[in-house]
Amino acid sequence: MKMTEVPKDSGTEEKEDWTAFANAGFGETDIDLWDDLEAAPTPDSENETESDDKQEKDSSSTDDDWSEHYQSDQMETYLQEIPPAPSLPGLKHLLRMGTCDHCLGRIGGKKSFGQDIVSAGNEIRANILATDPELASARDGDSYCQFCEELFAEAPLLARLMNDALADYECSRLQIGAQFPKDQAEEEDLIRKRYGAPGSAPLKSSLVENVAKELLILNPKIKLVNEKPQILALLDMLTLAVNLDIRSHYIYGRYRKLERGIPQTRWPCRSCKGRGCMRCDGTGKQYLHSVQDSVGNPLLELFGSKEHSFHGMGREDIDVRCMGRGRPFVIEMKSPKIRSVDMAVVEKAINSQAEGRIEVDSMRDSQRSEVVRIKDTPAEKSYRIRFKLHPLGTMPAPVPNHRKEGGRRGKKGRRGKRNGSGRGKDEEAILDTDTPVEENNVKGNTPIYDEASLTILKKAELVDICIARKVAKSGTKSDLIERILNSPEPQPELPPLPDENKILKILNGLAGTTLEQRTPLRVAHRRADKIRKRQVMVVEDPVVESTEEGIIAEVSLRCESGTYVKETVHGDGGRTIPSVSSLLGADCEVLWLDVADIHAD
Repeated sequence: MKMTEVPKDSGTEEKEDWTAFANAGFGETDIDLWDDLEAAPTPDSENETESDDKQEKDSSSTDDDWSEHYQSDQMETYLQEIPPAPSLPGLKHLLRMGTCDHCLGRIGGKKSFGQDIVSAGNEIRANILATDPELASARDGDSYCQFCEELFAEAPLLARLMNDALADYECSRLQIGAQFPKDQAEEEDLIRKRYGAPGSAPLKSSLVENVAKELLILNPKIKLVNEKPQILALLDMLTLAVNLDIRSHYIYGRYRKLERGIPQTRWPCRSCKGRGCMRCDGTGKQYLHSVQDSVGNPLLELFGSKEHSFHGMGREDIDVRCMGRGRPFVIEMKSPKIRSVDMAVVEKAINSQAEGRIEVDSMRDSQRSEVVRIKDTPAEKSYRIRFKLHPLGTMPAPVPNHRKEGGRRGKKGRRGKRNGSGRGKDEEAILDTDTPVEENNVKGNTPIYDEASLTILKKAELVDICIARKVAKSGTKSDLIERILNSPEPQPELPPLPDENKILKILNGLAGTTLEQRTPLRVAHRRADKIRKRQVMVVEDPVVESTEEGIIAEVSLRCESGTYVKETVHGDGGRTIPSVSSLLGADCEVLWLDVADIHAD
């Protein structure tokens, strides 16, 4: 059998063809990667030690060079995060940024106790330049501090401007503040927290402190404070200007009002609202004189002030005098240029110009907190009141105090109520009437008739009137009307007045009585309508006189703070319970009222 002969290298050729196709020549090269390496000679033990030391030294030198080159390169390109001060790289970066010595000292974190920021900044700069002199050029003539925007360089100028502004004012307590633009303050805060040391002082307080040091050099007499200043000097860092906030000067004292018809505070004219008109003769005042003007106007020249405000411990009515030790008050002199004035000179100036209307004493320098104390002190007061007795029902009913010339408020009033401050519809009707109560068709308890009112009545009603007036009741309706009109008005039977002993007994019995006083009608337009409980503490020296004019009584009362004393006597139409009028069963007409003393201080 003849066998087929297989070529000897056929399998090899097929394998090489597959390998050549699969590799496509990748990974094959004629270059030997190890050709550059030379076989190192075998060193002896001594040479081996020297070679190892040299290699280690070279390796260390190479690493240091690489680290320095890498860090320097990264710092210049901001690719590596720069550590904040007080680290050395952080301080070097602050110098590269062109930071001034003031900012370098306040954010560098190297300031020692008692050292100012300028010397701290100079010390930091000197230490860094000793190791890296190339950074000296970072702060050249055209450099610009990114933290303060070169405001520290303007501190001497700001101090001179402030000293010039304070030249016209007497000031022993000065506080300095600064106003920065919002974007500048936010930007400085951002970069200070990024590059500065933790807890670094902000720009505002550091700059104010620096300006204060410059100011003390110019004016050593000024005392710088952080609270209760006489003047607050504000630095406007946008315009580099100085704005002064002049605080008021307060003076305490007591005044006695010796004349009636004088209000406590300045009262603008109701017609012109203080602008000046024919009715007020161009003064702009409802009353020409007031306690406030009598006290404050003489002091304007003494203190170099422009305006004043008056703060009293309560107030008396216009027709009430204030006697005894006087009423405590505080007069506020606004924007004064002078503060050190002898109080004897102040009292003399006020009393001489008041011409007997008021007197002041016990004056001294005060402060704002005493205004709050005076306003909030509920002091008891002693009064002396004189009143006349009338038969019950003969006095006109009290009428709310409605000022037509001043104009009425809107429908909702001051407190949002449709009918004003708690007034009912009946009281609103009284406010709208133009005819006084005593001139209406009722006089006391007796009606007043005219021809028009009698004509509309029936004949039977006219007959009853004729019987009441004791005239003939026969005849026609016209005859009856004529008789009624010609007849004299019948005099009502008046109840008898109480005797002297009863009056004294009732007055003495008021001691310890608790009154329930509804807001009087005379002040209902400006006070909340509510019932207040007040107590009469002491009753002294009651006196009853029988004169040709009638029975007149006079008594001294010591009452709780806030008592309406006039209403305690006449009752205000039953709004004060009990009252002297209701207890006596007679109408009481208040002739005058004096504040005898104010029990405070």
